[in-house]
Amino acid sequence: MVICEVGNGSTARFWHDNWTSLGPLIDITGPRGPGVTGLHVDAVVAEALRDGDWWVRRSRSRNRLITMLRECLPEAAPILNSEAEDIYLWKPGNRVASCTFSTADTWEALHPQGETVFWHRQVWFQGRIPKHAFITWVIARNRLGTRDRMRSWGVQGPATCILCNAADETRQHLFFDCPYRTEVWTFFCSRLNLHPPALFEDGLRWLRNPSPDEFVKLIAKLVFQAALYSIWKERNVRIHNQAFRPAQAVILEMKQTIQARLDPLSRASNSRRTDTTLLGTWFNFF
Repeated sequence: MVICEVGNGSTARFWHDNWTSLGPLIDITGPRGPGVTGLHVDAVVAEALRDGDWWVRRSRSRNRLITMLRECLPEAAPILNSEAEDIYLWKPGNRVASCTFSTADTWEALHPQGETVFWHRQVWFQGRIPKHAFITWVIARNRLGTRDRMRSWGVQGPATCILCNAADETRQHLFFDCPYRTEVWTFFCSRLNLHPPALFEDGLRWLRNPSPDEFVKLIAKLVFQAALYSIWKERNVRIHNQAFRPAQAVILEMKQTIQARLDPLSRASNSRRTDTTLLGTWFNFF
């Protein structure tokens, strides 16, 4: 990210500095460049100028490295006629080179933003339960190791959903169509008087604004993520520990987890509403 704006070439290193916009020339020619061309490895740009031009352009050699180097070099006249000093600048990514270092610009260059997704705020909302949000993120990207995906990788094993034994285990079935999951999800939706769609990605879109009430909206997001996490946890416990719980046990565990999360959120809330609190809204429904 350090570039050199060449003035008279007295300090810019010919081989190692990024002064031609193509990166360090040693990266183009390789370590054999200095030996083949005859210009020592620590030479500055000014030393590569002889008799009004680049020394390498006077060579009659047909060596591939010398030919390539000729094509990389800029015009020599501006450097020969310059009286300015060489300047080193900071250029993160595609931003304009500057003599000022910016931590923010450098971070963005090193960690470019990924693909924009419509469900970002439905997963990483303020007040989320971190482990629930993480599982939701993995599911939203369809990277969870469900049985249909594992079989597509060549892993031999049963394809049937272990929660209902009625259909193949896919993302859509496990988290939306499975009767076990439906029992859990319906309990909360009926209490909150919500009517989510039947497809997974439609459900994520619906979660943007599931209710006009801000408190109910937050509770719905917490319930949605808790349901995904709890169903996946129950599925894994059944497979690995052969322990089976009824849906009512999962519902009870979810209620306790969400209530525990809402307590500090309710205490920290600076809402101007005077009719009820976040935790009070929860108790109105549950």
